[in-house]
Amino acid sequence: MLRDKLFAYHKWASQEILSHIEGLGEEIYTKEGDSSFPSIKETVSHVITVEKLWLLRMTGIAKPAAEQFGVDTAAEAKEAFMLLHAEMELYFSSLNEEQWQKLMKFTNLRGDSFEETREEMLFAFINHASYHRGQIVSLLRQFGKEGILTDYIYFPKENR
Repeated sequence: MLRDKLFAYHKWASQEILSHIEGLGEEIYTKEGDSSFPSIKETVSHVITVEKLWLLRMTGIAKPAAEQFGVDTAAEAKEAFMLLHAEMELYFSSLNEEQWQKLMKFTNLRGDSFEETREEMLFAFINHASYHRGQIVSLLRQFGKEGILTDYIYFPKENR
């Protein structure tokens, strides 16, 4: 199933980039650079907050409140993502195909109204995270560090 493969990829890519950052030292995680968010930490905080919002929307909460996560270190971020992704997997496993395709109404934090299927919401937050992983790699390069390849093509075939 494509959804399962994409979510497995998403979990892998999230952990890969955080493990890479963890190996570079915590000063890199909090160092400020030129991007949408001032640091890798702030970027990671944004991504996990948005992922939780998407999960809540998928469960039927039309206008969920943003939850703050303890992601002060790359290790804390890895753990927070593992826990959130486990929560997501449990929820996703409870859905049948009709529920995946059901239109859900929700309002984003800007107050804009939308109507999307759960499947489209899944694609939206995976794409969103991929975008920000690219920004993280750009920050790493600004700091004179190597990035890491997290494109789907690098996702190990045995995990697909």
